[in-house]
Amino acid sequence: MASSFFLLAWAATLADQLAGLHWAGLIAGPAILVFLLRELPRQRRFVRLVFLGLVLAGLAAAIAAPDPLATMLAAARRGAAYAAFFLALGSLREAAEHSPFVRRCGAHLIAQPPGRRTLAMLAGGHVFGIILSYGAIDLLGAMVGRASPSPSRTKSMLMSAFRGFAVMNCWSPLNIMTAVVSAAVPAAPMRALLPLGFAAAMVMLALGWWLERNAPDDTPAAAAGEDWTVHVRLLGLVALVMLLAEAVGAIFGVGLSTGVTAAVPLVAAAWIVVQQPANLAARARAFQARIPGFRGEAAVLFGGGFLGVALGAALPNGGIAPFMTAVPALLVPQLVIPVLLATGLLGLNPIAVVAIIGAAIPDPASLGVAPATLALACMLGWGTAVGMTPMSASALATARWTDSDTWTVTTRWNALYTALCWAFCAALILIAQFSFTVH
Repeated sequence: MASSFFLLAWAATLADQLAGLHWAGLIAGPAILVFLLRELPRQRRFVRLVFLGLVLAGLAAAIAAPDPLATMLAAARRGAAYAAFFLALGSLREAAEHSPFVRRCGAHLIAQPPGRRTLAMLAGGHVFGIILSYGAIDLLGAMVGRASPSPSRTKSMLMSAFRGFAVMNCWSPLNIMTAVVSAAVPAAPMRALLPLGFAAAMVMLALGWWLERNAPDDTPAAAAGEDWTVHVRLLGLVALVMLLAEAVGAIFGVGLSTGVTAAVPLVAAAWIVVQQPANLAARARAFQARIPGFRGEAAVLFGGGFLGVALGAALPNGGIAPFMTAVPALLVPQLVIPVLLATGLLGLNPIAVVAIIGAAIPDPASLGVAPATLALACMLGWGTAVGMTPMSASALATARWTDSDTWTVTTRWNALYTALCWAFCAALILIAQFSFTVH
């Protein structure tokens, strides 16, 4: 079964990163590649093209590197690590999607009176997105649909959830962004940057509320059988995952993304035991059966990681930095957001683009840019670009529940919001440029 190769890649990645078994890391890459090749006929055409394009470009770069075989193995190892991170998050999503408690939290948000509903949907998209990824939009969308609000209110509520989910990508440790940015800018202090990304996300949520504050709301509040304390347990769960990930990092001396890859499945398994202690084996089999459905995300993750490492090995020491000496240092991190926005409109995922940025500028300090500033620009740019990427799963889900199309959701309904977020993030990056020291 194809899913067995994905699970092998996850286990081998952890053996490599936690126990220092380098040979296990060399197994992880071929294992995830076998999974992806077996699932290739079932991939969506666009994902298939992106995957093949990234891998072929990576192979060309590896061949141009001084040691092609070693480069290919290292590139596959990085791609497998990204995929393993996503599989770990998928286990938490599996537990959350079957949780009556999560549905109670969602129902409470939908039941809010008109004056608080926009804020509730922004917060719901944000917090649920941490544990459900884009499944948060499907959960809230289904609940909004059952509430049968007017079309204009449906749009406003779902766009709020979409924006809340998008800006979660600025900071959440339980997001692939953390793993990719950590690898792209290894000198950046990610643990110190995450609180700054969180603060930025809160301002961006406030911008989302401001845009929708006067939206028509002719839908009466549903009957609510809960109060706000119902969400305390959900927030506690997120905090528990983060604490366990930090504990793994401290015990084994590994990065935050490795801690998440190891800790999240443990929390997910415990959550499933609490929900259905008698059906643990059946739930495990059900999750394994769902793993092939992760083929799209795994393909983009593997391809992005593979190309990033291969390109970094093929480029000369310093990447393209020697050719950017004429670019003012203040401008370099400011280019990240427009690059992510432009490539997002072309259908490229931030995973691949950030990996390429890291390969092209391996030492941002050589351009007068602190690694922390470049990493922060990637984090904020990621959260901004997700809301303008028509090919993203979150945009597809929002379009489906609003009876629209992804281009309308992203480039029409979300254009002004994206512009405001871009302006705010540009100012924050400029402040960071003067605050972080270049070593």
